[in-house]
Amino acid sequence: MRVRRYIYDSDRAADHVDDVLERLAAREGSIDRQDVAAAADRDDAIREAMLAVRESVRIGSNPDEIYDENGDPDFSAGVLITQAPTGRRHLYTGRDALEALSEATGTDSDDA
Repeated sequence: MRVRRYIYDSDRAADHVDDVLERLAAREGSIDRQDVAAAADRDDAIREAMLAVRESVRIGSNPDEIYDENGDPDFSAGVLITQAPTGRRHLYTGRDALEALSEATGTDSDDA
């Protein structure tokens, strides 16, 4: 699998986010890391992140895990967007992102 993007919120990051970032740093290739907390304009960063999620989901609905209890976007759990060789994209939220990277260990990040 090819990792396209990891979206997270460093101000409110869950404990596994650092582990995901470490695994991403060890992978070959360019990976877009988007920390919505580090953006000059948080609202713009959240809009951009939601567009990336929507583009990846295309048909269907966004995962419930990216919303807080008030229904607002919340990237504290992290969202990993990957792409298969066929072009199909997959979203992994929270600890599922860490598991997806663990399963892909030992495979080339662009070919698996």
